[in-house]
Amino acid sequence: MPEAAEEWHRALFEKHVDGVALVVDGLVEHINQALVAMSGYSAAEARGRPVGDFVVPEERQRLRERADEILAGSPAVPSEYHIVRSDGSLLPVEIVSHLQEYGGKTVLVSFLRDLRPRREALEALRESEARYRAIVDAAPVPLAISRLSDGLILQASAHLGPLFGLPADDVVGRRSVDFYHDKADREALLEIVRRDGYVRDHELRSRKADGTPFWVLISLQPATLDGEDVLISGFYDVSARMQAEEALRQSEERYRILYEDNPAMYFTVSDEGTVLSVNGFGAQQLGYEPGELVGRSVLDVFHADDKKDVREQLAACLKKPNETAEWEFRKVRKGGSLMWVKETARAVRAPDGGMMVLIVCEDMTERKRAEEAVQEAREELESKVERQMQRGAAYGLTFRELAVLNLVAAGKSDKEIAGLLGISLGTASKHTGNILSKMGASSRTEAGVRAVREGLMD
Repeated sequence: MPEAAEEWHRALFEKHVDGVALVVDGLVEHINQALVAMSGYSAAEARGRPVGDFVVPEERQRLRERADEILAGSPAVPSEYHIVRSDGSLLPVEIVSHLQEYGGKTVLVSFLRDLRPRREALEALRESEARYRAIVDAAPVPLAISRLSDGLILQASAHLGPLFGLPADDVVGRRSVDFYHDKADREALLEIVRRDGYVRDHELRSRKADGTPFWVLISLQPATLDGEDVLISGFYDVSARMQAEEALRQSEERYRILYEDNPAMYFTVSDEGTVLSVNGFGAQQLGYEPGELVGRSVLDVFHADDKKDVREQLAACLKKPNETAEWEFRKVRKGGSLMWVKETARAVRAPDGGMMVLIVCEDMTERKRAEEAVQEAREELESKVERQMQRGAAYGLTFRELAVLNLVAAGKSDKEIAGLLGISLGTASKHTGNILSKMGASSRTEAGVRAVREGLMD
């Protein structure tokens, strides 16, 4: 890969919100700034070290085995590990890895996501009996309250049934053992409860109603409700992440229970556009305290050029109650910096009989920056090709074919070329075939080498 292309490729990794590590032959080649912040190691300190050094000893063999599976062609699936930070503390992470061509060689690209927010959310389930009842009714994580003596499910959230391929109302009255791979799992979990008092983040195999097996992360906490000993069970499907927008599909009462402590930006806005409430996380992301936003016009936190469109979108949302609407706009933080957000909104009946809009926001700033980086690279390539075309269309190559030839010479695959130029994979492959035919080249490598040697490109 030419140096400029490699630097551009690495820039995309640096903009990634999650940690990114490039691994070659089991040694760390590079880590991005997000992973530097997560691990406490600088990129220079990490470079050249065995990747196993960064996880706890008991997980190193599993990490090596997973890397071997990926090198053998296994699909990318998330796995959980504990990385050892530079100060000796442990950080739970989810790692997804895949192979990629980088710098002229095949590297293992690993994306690391901090699991602490999710685990902190499950920790909140153990606060009190009253809180358990409320969360079972409203939490986006599938929950169940079962009798300790025989495992009979007494209460369940609306999400539990669908997680296991059952109707939402077909869970209460079943036994918790129905959701484990076998009865031995329940006995093993009960033994842990008896020994430690609870079960935290325990992985086990479960099964759908049709018998399909899958993995769940489960936490158990004993409690006493209405004088009866019960187990509070929290399930998390580690093969598919729950989306925060699920909370918007619940009733206003359920939504309010989860509102304040949820690590997503939530707002409620009146039909006149006044902020009725904002959760702590949402206010923090904008640099405010919640009280500084409540009572103000929601337009105050949007960019001046977007306010008119925001007003129109809110008006359209209010005309279609209970229908979900989405839009993307720029918000302005208290300090003046901009934040691109994707908002999912829904108009519902307010307690006073009027209408209000429930809004969940997702920070899209990094994605927008990545898109801008791709656009800048595309424009730079097109300017280069224009200069090359002015010297004459060698081999009868069209403008687009010459652009593709530049990328072929840079070692890009047809899939990468399609993404960079904003064309389909089939079109990219067709252009590549045309180039080889016109140049009489037997391979992509020959075409690229000849283009460079013959001065067809800068």
